[in-house]
Amino acid sequence: MTLFLQLIASALLLVSAGALCQPAYSPGGWPTLHHDAGNRRAVSARVVGRDYHAWQALAGASVLTAPVASPDGQQLYLTTGRAAGASNLHAFSRDGKLLWQSDPWQDADHGVDACAILSSPIVDAAGDLYVSDCNQLFAYRADGSIKWIQELPPPQPGDWAAAGDHPVNAFTTAVFTTGGEVLGVTNFGDVVVADRNTGKMLNEPFRLPAANAPYSVKHPLPDTLLDHGLMDARFREWAWQLIFGGNMRSANTPAVAASGRVYAVGSSNTPGVGALYGLDVDTAQSPYLVRVAFATEIGIGSGSSPALSPDERQVYVSDEEGWFYAIDSVTGEVLWRVRTAAAAGAAAVGRDGTIYALQEFPAPALIALDDTGAELWQSDIAGALTGMPDSFLFGEAVGAANGNPTVTADAVLVPVSLGYQAPLLNVTLPVQSVLLALDKRSGRFIARVADLPDDSSGITAVLPDGTLINSLGAVLTSSVNPLKALADLLLPGDLTLLPPRGGVQVLLPVSQ
Repeated sequence: MTLFLQLIASALLLVSAGALCQPAYSPGGWPTLHHDAGNRRAVSARVVGRDYHAWQALAGASVLTAPVASPDGQQLYLTTGRAAGASNLHAFSRDGKLLWQSDPWQDADHGVDACAILSSPIVDAAGDLYVSDCNQLFAYRADGSIKWIQELPPPQPGDWAAAGDHPVNAFTTAVFTTGGEVLGVTNFGDVVVADRNTGKMLNEPFRLPAANAPYSVKHPLPDTLLDHGLMDARFREWAWQLIFGGNMRSANTPAVAASGRVYAVGSSNTPGVGALYGLDVDTAQSPYLVRVAFATEIGIGSGSSPALSPDERQVYVSDEEGWFYAIDSVTGEVLWRVRTAAAAGAAAVGRDGTIYALQEFPAPALIALDDTGAELWQSDIAGALTGMPDSFLFGEAVGAANGNPTVTADAVLVPVSLGYQAPLLNVTLPVQSVLLALDKRSGRFIARVADLPDDSSGITAVLPDGTLINSLGAVLTSSVNPLKALADLLLPGDLTLLPPRGGVQVLLPVSQ
C-alpha cells in the first residue's frame, strides 16, 4: 500500500471511530469481557472514597471472566466451568437474587459445558446474550429462554484433543461486528460469523493461516489448580494452556474497530512465533469471505487480547517474553516495542491514550506507557502493605497483581494478593486479596477499595453508577492450598493462608 493510500485509510478510520465502534452492544455499562469493542476497559465512573454494600454468590465455583450486565444494568450474567450435572451460565439481579441458570449440562450436545469458564457472555442492545462453550454457540433471551444454538467447527486432524473425547474448539468470548453479527475465533483458529437473530453461519469456512502454538511450559500446571469442584478437572489443562496461549492457534478475545476490521492474536505460520492478525469480513459476498489484511509476527505465547488506542490507529499486545507492541491498525507495521515484565492478560487503555499493562511478580504490579512507548511509571503499592508484619522466615510482606487493570475516572483499579514470598517453596503465600486504586498519573497507591474473599485472577467490571464486580478465580489460592497447614504455622502473627473460595463479589455503592 502506498503512503498516500495508507494516510487515506487512516483518515477514514479516525472519522468513523467512536460513533460506530459498538452499535450492537448493550448500553448497560459492561456488555463484554473487556468492556468495549476495542478491549480498552476504561469507564467514566468514580470509585474512590465511596461506601459499598457487598454480596457474594457461587462460592465453590471458579469465575475467571468478567460478569456482564443487561441494558438497564439490573441483571448480571456470568459463567463457570463446573462438571456435568451442573449449570454454567447464571443470571443474577443487581442485588444478588439468582434469576435463572442454564440447564445442567450432560454432554457435548446438551447444555452449556465447562469451557464456558473462559468465555464471558456478550449482551446486545435488545438484552439477548451470546456465549460459547467447548463446541457450541448459544443465544439466550433475558428471561433465560434459548433463542438458538449453533454448532462450532469441530477440531480437525492434528488439533489438540484438549479434553479426551469431548470436542473442544471454543471461542474465547465472542464479539459483535459493526454490522451486528456475532463473530468469534476458536481455539484452533476457525473464524465464525453468525447471524444474531437466527444463529445461521454467514461465512465461508476460514481458519487462520497458522501452526498451533507450542505447549506452554513457562508456568507448569499446579497439581491442585481449581480442584475440589472449582472447575471440571477434565478441562483444567485446556484452561491453563489457553491462559498462556499454548497448544492452540488463538486464545484471546478479538477487538473490533469502527472500520469493521477485526484484530485477533494467535500463532503464526512460522513455528514458535506469534502473530497479530488484521481480518476483514467481506459482507458483499454470500457467504461472507474472511480475508487476512495483515499478519504481523510477534513473540509466541500471548495471553493478551488486543486493545485499541482511543483513535484506533494503534493495536496493543504483549507476548510471553514481556515484549509489548504497538502495531499500526491499518498496515500492520510494528510502530514500537518495549521490554516489560508484562504478564498474560490484556492491557487497559485510558481515554487519554495511556496504556496500563499487568506485570508478573516480582515486578511492580502495573506499568504505564504513553502512545509512543515511553514508560510513564511503574506502580508503587507499598502503602497497601502498611501494618502487615515482617516475617522472620519470609521477610517483608509483598503484593502481587492477579487481575487485569480497569481504568476509572479517578483511578486505575487492580486486584492484588498480599502475602509473603517463600523462595524455598517457589510460591507466594497469599493472606489477603484486595482491590486497589492507583493514581493514574504516578501509579502510587491511593486506596484499598475493597477486600476480596479470594484471588480475582480476572477483571474488575465497573458499571456506570460505580458498582464493582469482581470475579473470584481462586487460581492462586487453589494452587497453594496443600501448603495451608504448614503455612499457617509459619506465617507471622495470627495470619493464615487465604483459602480457595471462588464465585463472584458485587459491591453496590451506597454513597455518591
